[in-house]
Amino acid sequence: MTEENQKDKVKKEGGMNLFQKRMFGSLLVTLGVAALVILSACAKPPIKEIATAEAALEKARTAEAPTYAPETFKSAEDILAQAKTEMQKKKYKPAKKDAINARLLAERALDEAVKNKAAQEAVQPKAPGLTEEEKAAGPTVQPQEISVAELQKQQTGTGSLDEGMKISSLEAVHFNFDDFSLSEEARQTLAKNAEWLKKYNVVIQIEGHCDERGANEYNLALGEKRAKTARDYLVALGIDASRLTIISYGEEIPVDPGSSEAAWAKNRRAEFIVTKMNDKQPETGVKQPETGIKQPEAGITQPETGIKQPETGSK
Repeated sequence: MTEENQKDKVKKEGGMNLFQKRMFGSLLVTLGVAALVILSACAKPPIKEIATAEAALEKARTAEAPTYAPETFKSAEDILAQAKTEMQKKKYKPAKKDAINARLLAERALDEAVKNKAAQEAVQPKAPGLTEEEKAAGPTVQPQEISVAELQKQQTGTGSLDEGMKISSLEAVHFNFDDFSLSEEARQTLAKNAEWLKKYNVVIQIEGHCDERGANEYNLALGEKRAKTARDYLVALGIDASRLTIISYGEEIPVDPGSSEAAWAKNRRAEFIVTKMNDKQPETGVKQPETGIKQPEAGITQPETGIKQPETGSK
């Protein structure tokens, strides 16, 4: 083979290799476009997954999960909201993943709510075996009157707004963070309070309080639930519901102004304030809410004002 023929052969082979390379490149481009088309066809809006998550959330809400499993329920709501935002931005893959996670969390919140509610109802005492006739007849032992002097001996303070009388015989109960269920210690304290209330004819106001964490509206609602839980427990122990009123102050009136775990634990509480005794307002040792001034007892000489009163013509 001549040198010229060899050059023609190399040139010919080189031309074939270049052609092959071009064909291979075109093939890669075609495959890439096809892959994109396939992926686009698969990445559809996760409408079904989001709808399923919404249904699970609604089911959990019906089971009172916002009350009995608030943290898990809130997480499910937040993740579902994130999934909807991602779908609007056409980020379908992460949206689908978040929607599935939201559904799972909602189902978990449902389970937690059912268990927590059942556990709380299980610890609520039942009134000791009274027949319907006995219940209709009312308590066989009527509470006795208590003197102002006796209450004064026990007084440790006043209500949160300087009304009523806080006494040592009615101890406060405390709650765990973001919770209104009664611990064993709280139930024992309420049992002691109930025994005292059975003896004496007083009306009390139950104040619900929270620590500083959380929104004002949320804490007001939580404080009310704490007061109501304490009231319901006392009623179950035999105290007439007409002698118990409730109020919530949320986070507004802490007993400890600190921002530590110890301070927060003190502030999550329900307190018991005597607002009426022997069917009358307490007369001594208690500031009245209208004026904030202690009223003198009958028979005590009123202080002179320095101004001589005009005579009326009789002595």
